Amino acid sequence: MPGNKFQIFLKGLESKTHTIEIDEDASIDDLFDDVSRVTGLKKDEMRVVYAAKQLQSDVNGTTMTLKDYGIGKHATLFVLLRLPGGWDSEEHEPKVLDDDVELTNDPDMITLDDDPESQRAKMPCGHAIGPESLTALCRSIVDTGRYEFRCPYNKQTYCGQTWEKAMGIQDCPKCGSFCERRDTKNIRVTCILCSKGKRLSYDFCWYCLRPWLSSGSRECGNPMCDGKDPRLKILKKACNKEIVGVKNCPSVRACPKCGCLIEHERACKHMTCRCGQKFCFICLKVAVSGSYQCGTYNTKCEIAPIQEDLPGCS
Repeated sequence: MPGNKFQIFLKGLESKTHTIEIDEDASIDDLFDDVSRVTGLKKDEMRVVYAAKQLQSDVNGTTMTLKDYGIGKHATLFVLLRLPGGWDSEEHEPKVLDDDVELTNDPDMITLDDDPESQRAKMPCGHAIGPESLTALCRSIVDTGRYEFRCPYNKQTYCGQTWEKAMGIQDCPKCGSFCERRDTKNIRVTCILCSKGKRLSYDFCWYCLRPWLSSGSRECGNPMCDGKDPRLKILKKACNKEIVGVKNCPSVRACPKCGCLIEHERACKHMTCRCGQKFCFICLKVAVSGSYQCGTYNTKCEIAPIQEDLPGCS
């Protein structure tokens, strides 16, 4: 016997809010059917997120329902476009910036990047963060099962203010829809909404978020964009320092788990990233069952080379 019906709100597409009415006992597959009907998207063209969790119709052979995810009356779900690669896409190598987000030249709070050609987002708390830092930070939070996105700034005092919009997903620079890549190696991506019914597809660069200008798939043709993960440049240019008596250690490292950049300021070599991963700043070995593989906090160990293979970077 059908249950009661209630309204659910859908956000994330073209800066609009859609409304659907659904049975309280509906399955997630039923929900996907309704979302497809309202948005015109096929199931493989979208993901649906609620409370920082991606909804799945089946988990280990169990049919999932709205109740399994705690989805109730007037819940707000986010629809993410799954973008294909742009024309002639090849296999190569978390900005959530709505149109009303203020841009700033202030340095990225995580990487300290202050490139004037690549502005950062000024978050509600006033601190600045670049698109790649934001994506890596928020994906690490989601991966650890947490639901709140808080500012990690802690140079003087820990900020901790909640960010309502920090979902770790890029925006289409034209229509503002939340997007993710079907293949994380694609730099050139096509917005399926902006391209619908058009003679030419709307392609943009995943890194600089500007329209794609070139005919290829490796370089977008925009000035100051080399089509590479900006974290690699920061790691390469970071100065060296002495840590617990070990000289010439890189002063900036990427978390081996989530890829967030961390700068060593003082004290020991043991680090705990915001994602929860513990690792040694010198040798980059991760802790196993809470124990470091390279000895105590002041034990000298071998310096790992500058990182070139990062999470989320092909």
